[in-house]
Amino acid sequence: MEPPMEPPGKQPPQESPPEDSAPETTPSAHILYVDHLNPQFSVPVLACLLRDTLERLELPVAREHIEVVRRPRKAYALVQVMAHEATLATLPWRLQAALEEHQIPKELVARGKELVLGEGPGPSSGKEEIEGQERLFQGAFLGNETRSVEFKRGGGEYLSLAFKHHLRRYVCAFLNSEGGSLFVGVEDSGLVQGVRCGHRDEDRVRLLVDSILQGFQPQVFPDAYTLSFIPVVSASAGSTPLKVIRLSVHAPKAQAEPQLYETDQGEVFLRRDGSIQGPLSGHAIQEWCRQKWAAELSKLEQRLKALTAEKEQLQQQLQQRAPVSCTCCVL
Repeated sequence: MEPPMEPPGKQPPQESPPEDSAPETTPSAHILYVDHLNPQFSVPVLACLLRDTLERLELPVAREHIEVVRRPRKAYALVQVMAHEATLATLPWRLQAALEEHQIPKELVARGKELVLGEGPGPSSGKEEIEGQERLFQGAFLGNETRSVEFKRGGGEYLSLAFKHHLRRYVCAFLNSEGGSLFVGVEDSGLVQGVRCGHRDEDRVRLLVDSILQGFQPQVFPDAYTLSFIPVVSASAGSTPLKVIRLSVHAPKAQAEPQLYETDQGEVFLRRDGSIQGPLSGHAIQEWCRQKWAAELSKLEQRLKALTAEKEQLQQQLQQRAPVSCTCCVL
């Protein structure tokens, strides 16, 4: 016997999937980028408004996980949240519904703009100013290594083992060229990763840098270099913060005669075409001195040519302005 026919246009009822068909995974850390915030409000006010908004979107977040960047005409934020992938996938629709129901405070959004909220690193530049302090975003691209820029990944036991050797080599090489910066916590490709560096680690690095550079010859004064620890904004939470260590060596002032710096161990290094040369032999040091003298002589010759040309120009102007004698007075 055939089953009864369903009336036309009536679809058989759909079975709902069982509730435990897709078990929910553990929430993971994500970084949300929020743009078009109202720059007329201060950073604390924007952070509070944004925290309330995220709670209405079922994304509770602590105040310390909200970083607001405020400029005169622009403001945005980076927010670290713990959420499921499914929650983030429905975020655009929940945001649109909240806007239509006027659940988003109008004071939060810049005039004439729409709130932008999504997962991602946000600004294209890896370097930003957050509350007056320089920060770097993990995974951002800082550029390529050059003659004056060197990157080191710095993982594992780098700070306690290899850092002091690189410190001697690169600082000495930068001093013997036009200066430069050593970044620890950045891959050779230019991507920011950061190194685990707490306050005690910073103190140890400062003491190490100062003690080694004090042994350089000629003497390296404190104003010849700058050591900074740049916080790294990362989606992965950890007990020890991530930072990029930047040691910048300023170009030495012009001296009466070229000076060649050597490390506290009596070694000499040079920086040429993005690579380190050294320790140098006596012949290489003589060649460096010859090139330095040749460069200084070239600068003096160029300066002499410029002064000579300026002198000739002034003489021509004086001749053109000289008074013409009157022939009638002579007669």
